[in-house]
Amino acid sequence: MSRKYLFALIFVVEYLLSSCNGTKNKINDENTRDTISVDLSSKPVQVERKHKVIPFESVNVDSIIGRYHVLYKTQDNGQVVTKYPIIDGKGKDTVYYACRDMILTINKDGKDILLNRKIQQDDFRAFIPEKEIVRYSLSYFSIREARNNEIVFEISFCVPDTDVCYWFELIVLDNGDVKINEIIVEESDM
Repeated sequence: MSRKYLFALIFVVEYLLSSCNGTKNKINDENTRDTISVDLSSKPVQVERKHKVIPFESVNVDSIIGRYHVLYKTQDNGQVVTKYPIIDGKGKDTVYYACRDMILTINKDGKDILLNRKIQQDDFRAFIPEKEIVRYSLSYFSIREARNNEIVFEISFCVPDTDVCYWFELIVLDNGDVKINEIIVEESDM
C-alpha cells in the first residue's frame, strides 16, 4: 500500500514541477514581448505642452511565410514629426505627429535571424535628405516575399497625412545582415 502512495506522490510532484516550469516560461515570454515599448508620458523637449502629439495606430503582426516566422510591431519612439504650416481658419499652426519605429523579429527553422531589431528613421539617412528626414515617419511596413536565403519587406516613410513618400525594399539575409534598396516610383506608376 505504501508503494502506491509513494508512486502517486512522485507522479503528483513531477506533474506539478512540469506544470510550474511551463507556466514560468509563458510568463517570461509575455514579459519579454511587453518590454518592447517606450514610455511616452513625458513629451519631447521640442514640443511645448500646449501642442498635442497625434499618435499613429499601432500595428502588431505575427506571420509565417515559407520557412520564416516573422513578428513585427510599431511603437512610438518619443520623437515627433512636424507638419507645417497648417492653416485651420484660425491662422497658421504646426501639427505634431508621433514618430515611430518598427521592432522586427525573424526566425527561420527554429533559429533566430533577428531578435527585436529596431527599424528606425536613422537607418534611411543615406536615402532621405538630412533637412527633410525630420518631416517623415514610418508609414507602411509589410512582408513582400520569402526567397531561398532571405526575406523581403516593403517599407515607406511618408510626410504624415500626405502621399509624399520614400519607398524601400528591406532585405534580411539568413545570416542577419540587412540591406536597404530605394524603390524609385515613377509618376506613371502612381
